[in-house]
Amino acid sequence: MDMLNESLFLAKMPLELGVGFHNIGSGVLRASNKVMVDKLEAHYGERCGHVPLDARRIRVLVDTPTPDIDAQLAYLSQLFGKEMRAATFEDLKAEQEALSVEHVVVVPYINVPETEQRIRGGVNGVSWGMPSSMVHLLKNKADFYRFADELELDGVCTPDYRIANIYDISSAALAFLADIEDIYKKAGMAQKYPLGIVFRAAESDGNYGSCLVYEREGKVIVLPDGDADHTQSYSNWRDAIAASQKNLLATMNVQKEQRVVISRFIDIADSPGMSVVILDGQVASLRWNGQLQGQDSKACVGTSSYIPRNSYLRQVQQQYEDATAVCFETLLKQAARRCSIDFAAIRGIANIDIIIPGPHEKELQKRRKLEPVHYLAECNPRWTNYTDAIMTIIGVNRKDPTVSNMRTVIRDGIFTIDKSYLPAHVDPRVVREYICKLDESLKQDGTRIISRMTKNPMGLIFAGDVKRAQEEFNGIVAMLADQ
Repeated sequence: MDMLNESLFLAKMPLELGVGFHNIGSGVLRASNKVMVDKLEAHYGERCGHVPLDARRIRVLVDTPTPDIDAQLAYLSQLFGKEMRAATFEDLKAEQEALSVEHVVVVPYINVPETEQRIRGGVNGVSWGMPSSMVHLLKNKADFYRFADELELDGVCTPDYRIANIYDISSAALAFLADIEDIYKKAGMAQKYPLGIVFRAAESDGNYGSCLVYEREGKVIVLPDGDADHTQSYSNWRDAIAASQKNLLATMNVQKEQRVVISRFIDIADSPGMSVVILDGQVASLRWNGQLQGQDSKACVGTSSYIPRNSYLRQVQQQYEDATAVCFETLLKQAARRCSIDFAAIRGIANIDIIIPGPHEKELQKRRKLEPVHYLAECNPRWTNYTDAIMTIIGVNRKDPTVSNMRTVIRDGIFTIDKSYLPAHVDPRVVREYICKLDESLKQDGTRIISRMTKNPMGLIFAGDVKRAQEEFNGIVAMLADQ
């Protein structure tokens, strides 16, 4: 069968029991402390679009079912035309035995080794996704950067960086800053290029467990988790670095990982992501996607089909989008070889984020006599906000989970936002009810509004005529706010 029209999940035999597992806390932030894990799971716990849609019975694996999760799955069941229920490992094991199902296919958000072992032991399950040894290599930022340096890929490279123990980052960061100042001075750009560094815990993800630190108007600015809402300001670098260390330690589980990647703050024109689907060794690109960032923030708060903001980015996309896919495929194949994995046996999804240099960085590369390159920001060997949303739209449109249908969703338009703040007196559950009614009408024209996390702030997916969908949602909120 043509891999573009082949089900991502369907094996040779029909799936009796298929399970989604949104392990964003225990998997994505596996080396964060309990406070950080609980924080993410509290917000994203209701989200799980990456379910095996063509299974006869669909379950969503949770550690603790809640009324909010049950209500959200009832809402999605109505849209999907298939019942979806929350289940614990114990529930799944009992259902597996009752149905005499030998193996349960579980689709985790990320297939880290800890998750794969838990699935195999907890329900005699088979994990769908990138092999856990590859995930282990690629998701850790320190290991990934070192691996990428070894590969010497064409057209991309890592930014200037250092790796240090969290308890040693003060001296390491100050020494690195001196090196950066020397680079700018030798290039004649000391007065042009803002001095800055980015701290990222090796197992950080999505800016959780990071600090952006840079000079602005005589002050040193610190953005914990890349979030401008919690900006801190200091008069000198030593105090800013000490605050960053404190912020990082507040997120990390140092018993599991103590390394921090310290990279040079880059003047960025844009930072698109690219996801690829791998089916039995064949790789299909979903092309670039856009990452929505708040003002003065580096934290990704939403995603969309890629829309270049200007003619320069349009030209860069035309020139480098296909090259990004080739580069990423090479990287994945080399990772499989490093982990002694047969690439032809892989079925999974992965993402890479790149940095397109802005004017200062392009000039710096020229003055350093370097070949023009884009930078590798990070690798996400897993589902993402974007691909999870695409699968949700495929589900509500009652289509098969194929690469071809994923590309159709992208082509028609998709936009997600993780945190849409409601007025304090507006009940998000009521908003969801209105969204459901409106979506029933809008879908006749191919436009969808889906409530993804029904809380304040809400998580939302707009698809089809994205602008119209956003306007309709804003109308609902304004109407309820006036009541």
